[in-house]
Amino acid sequence: MKFRVLLADDHAMFRDALRMVLEMAPEVEIVAEAADGRAVLELFGASRPDVVCMDVNMPGLNGVDATRQLLALHPEVRIIGLSCDADPRMVAEMIGAGAHGYVVKMNAGRDLLPAIHRVSQNQIYLSPEFECLDIAGLVPPIGFDAAPCK
Repeated sequence: MKFRVLLADDHAMFRDALRMVLEMAPEVEIVAEAADGRAVLELFGASRPDVVCMDVNMPGLNGVDATRQLLALHPEVRIIGLSCDADPRMVAEMIGAGAHGYVVKMNAGRDLLPAIHRVSQNQIYLSPEFECLDIAGLVPPIGFDAAPCK
């Protein structure tokens, strides 16, 4: 199965690094890149990604608000929040907005591909530092399967 991915981050160097890592996986195709939430909404129609890797803290329309708006229009897309912030409250905010995963940028090279696989299977993915975070009350009732803590 090929995963169509849109990368959204306001730092071009970080997007470049993510693209290089993800393009090594034959099952991933980067279909678009955006520097802010508004660009994500504009690019979505033409690129039709399966997964959006969404920076939480972007200028203009941030990742949380862009997640809410994108899912209102396209509930089928899977969104993975990306942030330097390892604060559980930020994880709660993204998951509460409807994101299907959360990856800490520092570990994106290791965690993003497994996150793409997991969210594509309708499961929640959290970077390992959050695996035991109780997200039961945060997950919107749209049929997620939250994997148990290891």
